[in-house]
Amino acid sequence: MSSAVKQERLQNRLGPEIQEFRDSRKTLQLATVDCEGKPNVSYAPFVLLDDGYYILISEIARHARNLLQNPDVSLMLVEDEDTSKQLFARKRLTFDATAILVERSEDKWQQAVSEMKGRFGEIIDGLSSLEDFKMFRLKPIQGLFVKGFGQAFQVSGDDLVDFVHLEEGHKKRETA
Repeated sequence: MSSAVKQERLQNRLGPEIQEFRDSRKTLQLATVDCEGKPNVSYAPFVLLDDGYYILISEIARHARNLLQNPDVSLMLVEDEDTSKQLFARKRLTFDATAILVERSEDKWQQAVSEMKGRFGEIIDGLSSLEDFKMFRLKPIQGLFVKGFGQAFQVSGDDLVDFVHLEEGHKKRETA
């Protein structure tokens, strides 16, 4: 079987599963870094549009200030603990991404606010009217979809799936 056929089968099998998993998540975890290299982990509710993940966050919060200083971000959507069959191998989708500030005058601002209102309700009217709340587009670059132990797949920014080629797998520790 050719690698193109294997790739197509993988895409047809995992593409819908990744989409269903992503659609079931309402928040994403963010790993940001400030200008001094200090890391910060946080979360934000999101909507997914055709060109990335959109978050509306206050610049009073550390993660927003970090994104304004350093647009490199890692994001993760993760299976809930209470529905996971195995806590050591929770299903997750992670991406390295670039954060881009969306100006209020841009069409994407209104589109994202509208989608957020549909997903999260009236609170978006209040938050989007506050001056300190900024809209960021998180543009995914390269990611990983982990289904469980030994089931990791590379995911491109446009959701193309490939096998992860690990040099070594888990090794059992030798006892003396």
